[in-house]
Amino acid sequence: MKKVTILAAAVALLGVSAVEAHAQAATQQEQATQKVQADKKEKVTHDQLPEPVKVALKSDTYKDWAVVEIFKLPPVEGAADGVVVYEVTMANAQGQKGSILLDEKGADASKKE
Repeated sequence: MKKVTILAAAVALLGVSAVEAHAQAATQQEQATQKVQADKKEKVTHDQLPEPVKVALKSDTYKDWAVVEIFKLPPVEGAADGVVVYEVTMANAQGQKGSILLDEKGADASKKE
């Protein structure tokens, strides 16, 4: 009976270790993908943005913010949707800065990652 209990505990421990290792590998792969994507980003002007992104930046949500710089991030390699993302750095009158990610349709792209 003790052998069965010890064997069950060992199998459970190995299963947990395998799940943790898989999660860690997935996180490392995601970080590497983000680094590659950041290395390929291209600075663009407001005029080069797709119309839906321009409309989103003019919305009430960002009315108190001024665009500082814009980067076009290529689609993530191997992604099924292949969506281009725009990283927009903005500043307000108080000097606070922030960045947002918008897809080609002007939607929040930070929720899709």
